Amino acid sequence: MKLYFIQLFNYHNWANKKVIDGIKAAGITDDSIMKILSHILLGEKVWLQRLKSEKYDNKFWLPLSLDECSKLSIENSSMISGYLNALQEEDLEKKVTYVNSKGNKYTNSVEQILTHLSHHSSYHRGQIAREMRRLGKEPVYTDYVAYLR
Repeated sequence: MKLYFIQLFNYHNWANKKVIDGIKAAGITDDSIMKILSHILLGEKVWLQRLKSEKYDNKFWLPLSLDECSKLSIENSSMISGYLNALQEEDLEKKVTYVNSKGNKYTNSVEQILTHLSHHSSYHRGQIAREMRRLGKEPVYTDYVAYLR
């Protein structure tokens, strides 16, 4: 499973970069798109902090500029890669307890959190694609199969 998650997050990081590059290339400054992109990246950061038992602030909806998003994406990619490479196979079953943005306490396994993180970002990249179409722009193709090709 560790190798699976390494491969999945290689795709994940590739897709985030493609979206950022696509937004730049299209000259998009739309607040809705930037809000969603910021949320993806801030969410990644908080989930990684939770996984690493670091302090986190649960601030998922702060407005970031495209340059700030680009920088955070690079930082997150490095943190995800480092975290996954250091992970032992048995660590995937470990439980992580955290408090969500509403103050509720939950416990999930590392495997469940990594799966959520990947799916969460894919969902929101789909929202960005929809918003790009709304603006008359061609969305970025970030399907997993495109990454594999």
